[in-house]
Amino acid sequence: MWRKMTGVTTALRSGARSLAASDLSQLIDFSRIVLIVGLVFLHYERYPNATLSPFRGMDPAQPGIATFINSFMLFFFFSVVPLLSLISGWLFFNLRGDVVEALSARVRRRFGSLYLPLVCWNAFYLALMWVLFREAPNHPLAGELNIDFSTASVMDYINAVFAVDAHPIGFQFWFVRDLFVSALISPLLYLMLRYIPFIGAILLGAAWLKGFDLWVFFRSDVVFFFYLGGLVRMRGFALEVGPKAAAIAFGIYVALVTLRTLAPYAVIGDPFWLQAVTRGMRLVGVLACWGIFQQIAFTETGGRIARYGGLAFFLHAAHFPLLAAVKLTLWDWVPYPSQGWMLAHYLLSVAVTVLLCLGAAFALASTAPRLFAYLNGGRLALH
Repeated sequence: MWRKMTGVTTALRSGARSLAASDLSQLIDFSRIVLIVGLVFLHYERYPNATLSPFRGMDPAQPGIATFINSFMLFFFFSVVPLLSLISGWLFFNLRGDVVEALSARVRRRFGSLYLPLVCWNAFYLALMWVLFREAPNHPLAGELNIDFSTASVMDYINAVFAVDAHPIGFQFWFVRDLFVSALISPLLYLMLRYIPFIGAILLGAAWLKGFDLWVFFRSDVVFFFYLGGLVRMRGFALEVGPKAAAIAFGIYVALVTLRTLAPYAVIGDPFWLQAVTRGMRLVGVLACWGIFQQIAFTETGGRIARYGGLAFFLHAAHFPLLAAVKLTLWDWVPYPSQGWMLAHYLLSVAVTVLLCLGAAFALASTAPRLFAYLNGGRLALH
């Protein structure tokens, strides 16, 4: 078995650039900002005139390049959460000295860099949306949020800010919340990594493929890939992926995403086996994206993009419900819901949202650097 794993590792690393500490830092920064931009594409979700959710695949009732691209991009960037979770786990389980103290220190830091910004951002969104809907209770943005101010209970408001057992008002923070919970249970994960590393991976992987949230998570893919990151770190597995292996993995992933996008033409409904396949292809997506990123991150263009890696958290935090508002506003300007205008609306909505978020980040970083640092989880704007 170990010989086979060694052979696979050798094949993956063939022709790869050796990654020094500075290279890894640049690669991670590049990966973060690119993946979060991809997340904005994913969170566009369906066109305002669509009859089928892109999470189901391309819409057979509206055949054309617009619905194909919308669903393809969504499925392609399904690899965002797994790869970001894996990177987080790899960074988290760099343990030296006293393990108990190291884990405690990392949990405390994650409280400041993940959970406190989550609370602050969601409190801001809740206050902003409450004022908006008090003035305009029938505003179309109401349908884009996961809280109904007219019927919300005390617990709904608590979850809207703290994400205790339901998604917060800034729904993208479900991922941040699950990352923090993964850090909270890190002593248990460490024991699994130390004594039953591969059994632990199998158990968590099975829960993920089944869609079982393990009682405390919104989605178990976060803790599974966080665990895999720890497994890679503690077992000393190589991170390098060569250009040939990256190209093959990327080609396979594109083919899988294409087939999944076209699934509504061959599959009725959303059966469990299709859900499991959709989850499972993210394993290929993680390898494909990580490998391709290594081929781009160290180019001149890749280096420029990596400088914005420190803005990834701010972009993640700020892009919704802004994206929903941008979508609604721009749709009013669409003269005719043709395939071309639908695609233009999709691309422009994402571009405007990203540019507004980055502009706000730079403005805040220059005028109120302490507030920016707090809202950005203690991260610098530029490297």
